[in-house]
Amino acid sequence: MKEFGFVVDSTFYLTQEEVKKFDTAVVDLNVIDGEKSYKESEITPQFVYERQDAGAGLTTSQPSPQEFMDAYTAQFNKGYQRLYVFTLSKGLSGTYQSAMIARNESERKEDIFIFDTDNAAYGNQLVFFEAMKLAEKSKSAADFEAGVQKVIESADLLFNVENLFSLQQGGRLSKAQAIIGTAMRVKPMLVLDKGKLTLGGKARTYNKLLDMIVEKIEAGKDAKKTLVVRIIGINSDDALNQMKERVESAFPKVEVSTTRYIGPVFSVHVGKKGFGLAWYYRSN
Repeated sequence: MKEFGFVVDSTFYLTQEEVKKFDTAVVDLNVIDGEKSYKESEITPQFVYERQDAGAGLTTSQPSPQEFMDAYTAQFNKGYQRLYVFTLSKGLSGTYQSAMIARNESERKEDIFIFDTDNAAYGNQLVFFEAMKLAEKSKSAADFEAGVQKVIESADLLFNVENLFSLQQGGRLSKAQAIIGTAMRVKPMLVLDKGKLTLGGKARTYNKLLDMIVEKIEAGKDAKKTLVVRIIGINSDDALNQMKERVESAFPKVEVSTTRYIGPVFSVHVGKKGFGLAWYYRSN
């Protein structure tokens, strides 16, 4: 519906073409390097890798409520009557809280609806792109909100990274989980459970890990629904392609999209290499 306007945080990693297509306002998270703070849009993943290689203890932080307020004002000034805000899971970041504070301080707070996606990065891309499809066909705000909430509740995300200590240093995993997950010849499977990151399993080989992933997707299989999958490969083209082939072979009724980009904020936490998959079953 054309009266709907959209706001996302920068960890959705929409391309400039996608931002323009959906006329979406983007609110930056921050990467902190000592006394310096950078908006995510100001730097690149390569900057993060180089600083970490040099021994910098990079951290990340949420946007301020004022930055969300500015985004709301800009979207309302374009003529949108109702705004929908999508943020990184509140289990991973205070970004949702900043968005809510800004909403509650707005004179038009009744016209601002904030989704807690319980998801992250490429998983949030999947949620957002499905929401844009729903926006085109929804007959009312209530219809749209209910449809997006179903996507959020149904969507799952998992990933594998080469080294878990960046996640541990950032407080996303315990030290014990990081040690177990990076043990010799063990391939960890990390999952988002109710918006929080946890170690969901481990395998000795990538083939075994792929088997575990397919089994996890099959657990929610519904022949009446279409499986929608978003796959990411961070400097891991082989893993991305293998995962894509396995999914397309195992699930004939599937829509697969891929990406090779994850931005600076998530690069701080997941490192230089990994792959992952987000999915849900769409009602036909």
